[in-house]
Parts: sequence; C-alpha cells; structure tokens
Amino acid sequence: MELYLLLSLVIVADAAILRFIPKRRQIVRFASMSILFAAETILLVALVQSPLHPVYRPEDLPRTFWIQILICSWWVLAARALVLSLALLRSLRRSAVKNKLLWNVIAASIYICAGLAILGLVFEFPLQGIMATSGIIAIVLGLALQSTLADVFSGISLNIERPFQIGDEILLEGGAEGQVIEMNWRSTHLRNSANDLVIVPNSAIAKMRIQNHSGGSRRYNGSLTIVIDSRNEPELALETLKQAAMTCPAILDRPTPSVAAADFKADRITYEVNFSTASIAAAGDARSQLIAQLYKRARPSGRPGVGGSAIAQDSLESRPIFLFKASELFNHIPLLEPLSSSEKDELNTKIIRRTFGAGEELLTQGATLEAVQFVFSGVIEATREVQDGRKLKVGKLGPGDSFGILSLLTGMHTEDVTLTSLTSGLLLGLYSKDLEPILQSRPELIELLSHSVSKLQQFIAMFDQAAIQPAIISQPDLLWHIKQFFRLGARRDSN
Repeated sequence: MELYLLLSLVIVADAAILRFIPKRRQIVRFASMSILFAAETILLVALVQSPLHPVYRPEDLPRTFWIQILICSWWVLAARALVLSLALLRSLRRSAVKNKLLWNVIAASIYICAGLAILGLVFEFPLQGIMATSGIIAIVLGLALQSTLADVFSGISLNIERPFQIGDEILLEGGAEGQVIEMNWRSTHLRNSANDLVIVPNSAIAKMRIQNHSGGSRRYNGSLTIVIDSRNEPELALETLKQAAMTCPAILDRPTPSVAAADFKADRITYEVNFSTASIAAAGDARSQLIAQLYKRARPSGRPGVGGSAIAQDSLESRPIFLFKASELFNHIPLLEPLSSSEKDELNTKIIRRTFGAGEELLTQGATLEAVQFVFSGVIEATREVQDGRKLKVGKLGPGDSFGILSLLTGMHTEDVTLTSLTSGLLLGLYSKDLEPILQSRPELIELLSHSVSKLQQFIAMFDQAAIQPAIISQPDLLWHIKQFFRLGARRDSN
C-alpha cells in the first residue's frame, strides 16, 4: 500500500479512536494518542523525510497537494499532542479547580504557532508579509475592541495572580459579593446569597479591592449597624445587642459576637455588631435573625408608649430604636398584645422577677414548671436528651423569648428540654392562676397560645426524628473536610 494512503488511514483511525475514549480517562487518551502519533511521525518521515523541510519523491509529485494536506494534519496533531501532554501534567500536579482562561490562552498560542508553521514550512508563504498585515489588522481591531481587550487581558492577569479561584467566596469593593462560579475571557460570574447571578467585567475587578473569604477558611466575618436611642444606657445597649447576636442560629459561637459603639449624636448612638458565619451565604440569614431577635426587645423611638413624643408617620427622618423597660414587656409580646392596657397593668403587678448567673441550670428536662417565664435579658441554651442517651443542642433563648407556655395552658408541668444559662440575665415569670381570669374572658388568646405550643411540639418531634437518623454530608463539604484534614491546600500553596 502507498505510504500516503497508509498515513491517511492512521490519521482517520486516530480521530475515530480518540472520539470514543471519554475525556475523563486522560491517561488512556494520552497513551493512545502517543502510540498513534508515533506511527504517524514514522510514516511521514518515510514519505517526505522531514515535516520541517519536506522533500517530495518524483513519483509523488502529482500528489503533492494531498501530501501537503497530510503534513498539515501532522502539525495539527502535534499541537494537539502538546496540549494534551500539558493538560495531563496540569491535572496531576494541581487540584480540580483550574484556571480555564489562562489554559485557553496557552492552548490557543500552541495552535497559532502550528498554523504559522504550516504556512511557512509546508506552503512556503512569506511570513514577513503576513506578520506586517496582521499587525495592521491588530491595530484596527485593538481600537475597535478596546473595552473587550481590556477585559481579556485583565482576566489573564487575574488568572496569573490568582487572588481567587472558582468556588471561592469573595467580596468586591462596592458591595458585590458571592461565590465564584465561572471565570471566562470577558467577565467573572458570582452567585450571591440571594441565589442571583452577578456578572462583573474582568477590567473592573482588576481595579477593585478584593476580599477572599475562602483564602484561609470558609468562615465569613460580617457586621450590622444598629442605631439606638441615646436615652438607653450604653452598657445596656451593648449587652442586649451581644445577647441578641449570641441567640441567632446562623451566627457561630466561636469567635463570640462583639459589639462596639461607633458614633454618638445628641439623640442616638450607633453600634456595630460584628459576628461570624459558616459561609458568606449564611450572612444574610444571620442579619435577618439578628434583626428579628432584636425586635423582641426594641421598637422605633418616638412612637406612643415607647417614651417620648409621637412623630408623624410620614416623617422621612430615620429614627433610632428604643429598648423598652421590663414594665413594658407585655406591651410587645405578640401572644399578649390582644390584652387591654388595664389587663397588662394588672399582670405587671404580679410579675415574679428572677435573676440568674452564667452556668446556672434553670430547668431540667422532665422537671416541673409552675409558671411561664419570659427572658428579659440573658442567653439560655436549650439541650435535649434523645433516645440513645445523647444530649444535643436544640437552640438558644434570648431577650424577648419565653418558655413554659405548655404548663400555662394544660397544667402539664414536665418540660421537653434542659435550659442552662450562658450569661447572667433576668427572667419575668407569671403563674397560671394569675392568667386564668384573662384566658377565660379571652378565648382568642388561648387559640394564639395553643398555636405557639403546637409549633413547638412539632419542632421537638422533628428534632427527635432527625437525631436518630445518620447525618449525611454533601460531597462538596466532605471534599473540603478531607482537604483540611490532610492539609492539601497548604501543601499546594507551599509548592
């Protein structure tokens, strides 16, 4: 068989075989490609002596054009072999997170060099004229695509410097934040906590200050600014804000949330609450939980009943919040809001005050409770012993929360959790007999209370059911824990 026909068959076989080998089997693809490329090189050398300076035999002169096509194919296959070789080394030496943009630039450069070699060595075109013409074209395109080229080169710079990778959670100057899900030639795509896709041009990112929350760990440090009426003592405000933050499930226990006074004006003091969450995606939930918890102990100042004169509802001036007193607690508990002012005043006279210190056990699971308790200040941890004897954390109670409503409604004095104080604080209690006349005259109040108790019972039932089921860790979280345990990220950085 003629050499050029045999070479053609090998090239066709090469393309067919690699098409049926999955890309994930890189070693098999590389081995098959290497064997086929070696055979193609041997046949080509036997046909034209060298792909750099082809020498055609007299009997092959009528087929010169087709032989040149075969030589061009060899150059393309050589470029492909080099690209696959570099890809194999890249996959063996680095993690699964890759710089796609930089890799595309390298691969494109290899194929461009192969194209120039085909023009100059195979078809003997004058490359000087081609380079001069391409230079003029490049100038015209550069002026027309100035913005796009700025994004491209900025993307290359970001991929070389690597201030972040795909999967990292970053905060950009200006407020854009989220997880990096894609880095292409022109822009970087982020997925924020609201599950929205944020697309930022690479040229803009190159000029911004970048905070990478995944650089050391996935923990995110967030903050929330709260403005409080200056009539509240700063010590009380600092303590209440910290306790409210400690109660939020989305906020980590370690490091402990902190509060600092940031600004002081005549009628208000600005405080900054600093906290940590497990990831940037949980920051939004943490802020929402903190505001909801704080609302149980505070209201906007200037409203009737919150101390101070009323302010017009259509006023555009922002108002600070006011931490109400213990005597006004019943005015702001949703379950007791239907009561009249006289009924609330009567209940205030029957309040039982109980102070507690940090580490004190306030309630034992299964113990009796004679009165409903309202947490005016302090943080209390709730734990529950499940069927297998383990004691698991259920949650936390903070300023404005309550417990013992089941005893109030049914007389069932056994409680479902153990309560232990984490900080010092104050409980305000009411006996069932003190609320009995009001409940008898207000059936709608019983319905509200029973609904609250029903939700609590459902939560406890779901908690017990989840406790006896094995925890399932998602694949990304499992991969991250394995890398942290073996310090794979640290080794990669040190290399």
